Amino acid sequence: MNLSTPQRIALFLAAIGGIIWLGGLIVRAALGFDLFIAGTLTFKPDMPALAQAQTLRLFARTSFYTICGYGALLLIGGYLWLSHKAIWQERGGLFIGGMLVVLYIPIECWQIYYDVELIQLVQYASYNDFPLEAAKQLLVKRITLLSGAGPFLSMLGYLSSVFCLIVQPMRIQRTARTAHHS
Repeated sequence: MNLSTPQRIALFLAAIGGIIWLGGLIVRAALGFDLFIAGTLTFKPDMPALAQAQTLRLFARTSFYTICGYGALLLIGGYLWLSHKAIWQERGGLFIGGMLVVLYIPIECWQIYYDVELIQLVQYASYNDFPLEAAKQLLVKRITLLSGAGPFLSMLGYLSSVFCLIVQPMRIQRTARTAHHS
């Protein structure tokens, strides 16, 4: 697959967007789940309200980066993926990786919706009038999207997509012998 210089730059930007997005998801998961008792969706009763508010504010602020990274990956990567349909048959991993990303767009859009709601809720709130209970409810809604399986399955799908794009499991190798006989 020969890429032109603009396509290589676009691929680089899509990869950077994907790295920021996936890395941001991991950081945000660590932030969000720090509020809960391990293995439950019960908020830690001994965590001070000020610490909960700060954690929720960080969770909301970091969503800006993940949303931008996801947008870059989806727009630029989607354009490159669709513009190379001719090689999908030879490079099945490229097709599978792209389809896995496409399948989870609705879940990601719902999560982005809750992220934007959380940003709007806590953006200008001071610690004295921080809407702690409303912010907690939004976080729980985001996490329990599709009965809790949605975010986990989408992360599994995205990691499978990265695997398919890197390993290229259904790649057809054309040797000189098969190319000669075709």
